Amino acid sequence: MIDLFQGILMAIFQGIIEWLPISSEGQLSLFFVTLYGMEELEAVTLALLLHIGTMISVLWFFRSDFKKMFDLKADITQVTLIATLGTAITALPIVLIFKAYWETFTTSFPIPPDLLFTGIIGILLIITGLILAKQPEQGIRELNSLTQKEALLLGMAQGIAALPGISRSGITITVLLFIGLTQKDALRTSFIISVPAVLGATALEFLLSGFSIQSDALVIGSVVFPYWILVITIILTAFIGIATMNGLMKLKSLPYDRFCIGFGTGTIILAFLLFIIHVVS
Repeated sequence: MIDLFQGILMAIFQGIIEWLPISSEGQLSLFFVTLYGMEELEAVTLALLLHIGTMISVLWFFRSDFKKMFDLKADITQVTLIATLGTAITALPIVLIFKAYWETFTTSFPIPPDLLFTGIIGILLIITGLILAKQPEQGIRELNSLTQKEALLLGMAQGIAALPGISRSGITITVLLFIGLTQKDALRTSFIISVPAVLGATALEFLLSGFSIQSDALVIGSVVFPYWILVITIILTAFIGIATMNGLMKLKSLPYDRFCIGFGTGTIILAFLLFIIHVVS
């Protein structure tokens, strides 16, 4: 059962790293697997649940943009709708394959699934960092200049982040900077298109993983999350997310590639140390 202390740790972790290019889903899943001993697929589902809090922070922080979406002809509305379609095109097959073949894939390796999971996340983080290192200098384009093809490409790139360890914010911001958006509009666009992606991913994950609504708790697999702790965790995540976004939007530049490569290297080292401990024990 998730207790209050664990919920607070989750909220702090998710509220800060969701906006950094280090894959909050991957890092949270890793956190749950290594410290709490959860099954890998259950950890991914629980990590996605916490995205509800950061989704609320996006809705509040960019509330003026979301109000404009009632106008279906608005640029922000069209970009979000087309990007969401692109996300579904790539994310759906990735999630279905990941869910269907993860256990089969891990049983064919001599390495324990949790250590394999940790190592894969580290490798994907480093790959993301190397891609980010190739991004161009800040562009001059604004969000309203995005074409339908660019919005679709953006969404398809976002869908790849359905794999734990691939940073959603990292990959979308990279695409936006590559096509010439300013950093401010790249951050803004990346945050906004995350809302329908989070809603869709959470709904799909719950349907595929299985969950039950008890009188006093939400049960995901074998993980029991009491409602009162869940509410506190989501609200705290939202507040921390707003504060983190506010800080990021004020920065002139962000060393995204260093974040990814650093965290990825650290994750692989952790997997190696855990493997040694596993062999010795």
